[in-house]
Amino acid sequence: MTFHLQYVMDSNGKPTAVQLPMKEWVALQKELEKSKQKQSFLAGLEEAAKEVKAIESGKIKGKTLDQLLDEL
Repeated sequence: MTFHLQYVMDSNGKPTAVQLPMKEWVALQKELEKSKQKQSFLAGLEEAAKEVKAIESGKIKGKTLDQLLDEL
């Protein structure tokens, strides 16, 4: 994604802010939300994999399908 940035400078020429067109800002926000959802999904998969290993090693007891559905 290409951004058309504009920099806001103070009286000494030091950058103090960045502006970008609203359309690009909305697209950036959508991409950020997708990234957050993907990260959350992957974290859930990682947790599930750890739980499966714990069940297989006997550290915790597995649940029946009915028990899992009751949690919803």
